[in-house]
Amino acid sequence: MKRWLLPEGGQFYKANLHLHTTVSDGRYTPEETKQKYRERGYSILAFTDHEVFVPHNDLSDGDFLALNAHEIAIDEFPGGGRYQRTYHLNFYAKSRETTLSPVFSESRVDCPSSIALITDEMRRYDARAEYSVASVNDLIRIGNENGFFVCYNHPVWSLQNYPDYIGLEGLWGIEVFNQSCVVEDLPDTTIPFDDLLKAGKDVFPICSDDSHWDPDYFGGWTMIRAASLDYDAVIAALLAGDFYSSTGPEIRELSIEDGTLTVRCGDAALVRIVTDWRSYKVANAAVPEREGEDFVARFDASGLAGKYRAATEPGYQNAYFRVEVKGHDGKSAYSRAFRVAEFPELLG
Repeated sequence: MKRWLLPEGGQFYKANLHLHTTVSDGRYTPEETKQKYRERGYSILAFTDHEVFVPHNDLSDGDFLALNAHEIAIDEFPGGGRYQRTYHLNFYAKSRETTLSPVFSESRVDCPSSIALITDEMRRYDARAEYSVASVNDLIRIGNENGFFVCYNHPVWSLQNYPDYIGLEGLWGIEVFNQSCVVEDLPDTTIPFDDLLKAGKDVFPICSDDSHWDPDYFGGWTMIRAASLDYDAVIAALLAGDFYSSTGPEIRELSIEDGTLTVRCGDAALVRIVTDWRSYKVANAAVPEREGEDFVARFDASGLAGKYRAATEPGYQNAYFRVEVKGHDGKSAYSRAFRVAEFPELLG
C-alpha cells in the first residue's frame, strides 16, 4: 500500500512565512510587498511585522492569500543591541477573524511606525517576558491556547546555543534558512532542527526571507500542499506539515510503497535521507535519475529502523527520518521529519 508523505491531492502554493513592511521596519508597504512577491510567483505571504499584530485580510483575493501574524523579540538585556542573545518568534493566527494577539506588549514596541498603530484594544494585553526558557515557554503556551501557532526564528543570528532552545515546548516550526541572515553572513543551519527532533519535539523546517529591503527578498520559501487557496485550508496544511521548504530545488512527490521510499523532484545533484543516527545518513544518498519531466531517487526504506536500531534501544520512539534535496548550485529543499514509529511496516 502506498503511503504519501506529501499529500497526493491538492495544489502547491508558494509562500513566504516571514517578512516585514512599513508597519514596522520594512522598506515597502504591505501592498507593495504583495506586488513584489506576486511578480515572482508567490501566492501566500505571512505578514510578520515586529510586535504589533495587524491583520491584512484586505489584501487577499482569488490568487493571493495574506496570513495574519507578528514577530516578537525577547532580548537578553535592554540596550544590548547586536551583542545580546535574543528569542525571535513568529505567532501565526489560525483564523482570519482573529484581530488581537494575547502575546502583545507595548513595552517591546520601538519602531515609530508601529507605535503609531497601537490601539487601546491592543493594550488589553501586556505579555511581558524575561530572557529565559520558562518565560518564553509561557508566551508560546499563551499563543497556542489562544489560536496561534509559533515558529522559532534564526537561532544563529540570535546568538543562541543548545541550552537556549532545547527546552522550548509547543513550537510548530523552526527556521533552517533565513535570507536576511545570509545577507548579514550569519546563515542558519539544520543543527537546532535536528537537536529538537532528537529530543522528541515535532517541529517543522521553515525557509524564509525575513524580508526588510531588497537583498532580503526571494531567498527561501515554503511550498504548501493545500486543497485550495483559502485561509482555513492553508492553515490546516501548515499544521499538518503538508509542505516542504526550499531555497531552490523542487520536491514533487514523497511516498513509501513496499519498503521503497521514492523522492520525485526537479533537476537535482543529490537526494539524501537524514536520520537521527549517522550510519544510515552516510549510506543513503543518491543522484536522482531522470524519469520523464521528473528526477527520481529510490531508497530501500525497510532498514530505517529494523536493520540499525532495536525496538528496545533507548530513544527509539524519537527515531526519525527526513529528506533533503541538493541542487547543482548547492541550494537545498527540506521535508518535514517522520517518526519511524509511525511506520510499523519498516521496523523489520
